[in-house]
Amino acid sequence: MASPQIDVDEIVATLEQIRQRGHSAHTVFRDWVNLMLFALQDRDDPYLEIVDDYRERGDMDHPRGQRSVDLFAKAFGQLQERMAATDADVLGAVYEEYGMSSDAFGQHFIPHSVCETMVEIAGVGDESNTEDRQTVCDPACGSGRTLLVAGRKQPDALFVGQDKDPLCARMTVLNCCFLNLDAYVIQGDSLTVEFQRAWQTSYSSLGGSVRELDDEEVEELHEWVTDAFENTVEAENESSPTQGTDTGSEERTPPATVSVPSEQASLGAFEGSD
Repeated sequence: MASPQIDVDEIVATLEQIRQRGHSAHTVFRDWVNLMLFALQDRDDPYLEIVDDYRERGDMDHPRGQRSVDLFAKAFGQLQERMAATDADVLGAVYEEYGMSSDAFGQHFIPHSVCETMVEIAGVGDESNTEDRQTVCDPACGSGRTLLVAGRKQPDALFVGQDKDPLCARMTVLNCCFLNLDAYVIQGDSLTVEFQRAWQTSYSSLGGSVRELDDEEVEELHEWVTDAFENTVEAENESSPTQGTDTGSEERTPPATVSVPSEQASLGAFEGSD
């Protein structure tokens, strides 16, 4: 079930209105996530492809405000309201609650309380003996819940999440953008070090922005993550209780970032969808 401290009934009810028009719960949730992600990236073509699919099913027969695209936008607003009130993984909670009756979902994420304990054990936000920026990694990030908890404690860190499930990767991207974190989110199997796609979210005073990396940038990110892991393992193997651990972080920098226009993650992302 969804985390008990997060009430997502209102969002689920809005999505359910769309499902009752002949769609599966998984399709509605997937399309909702993709619409939010495409809107925040100003990617009109794939956004309109999804909208057109609902229009072809007679959706425009519904009054304005009750069309599926209007309900998707309404759910986006409700999501932001709940995130502002709880500062938690509301999107993942909707996924869990809405997917309870769907065979296509079938995943439940680590409870927020356990994520908080894991972040505390990992020492996120604790004083460091170096001036290097902290990097927080989650190789099986799900909806990004652990990264969000860490982001509340250490918002200036760099966050890296990876998940082989495309939908989970996209949820993590949205969550990192909503929480205004500097992050890289990778779609791929962390056990085989496989990178299929990747996104970058960036902090700004106006709200988070998001962009998908191109193939060359994905390869650069792959090399950086691989080198960082190998250097960390090597340093841990060579360290002793009296020597401490030098991860060689001063030699590791993330791939060059590209400045992108900062788009506040808001309902404005859905403007022009008529």
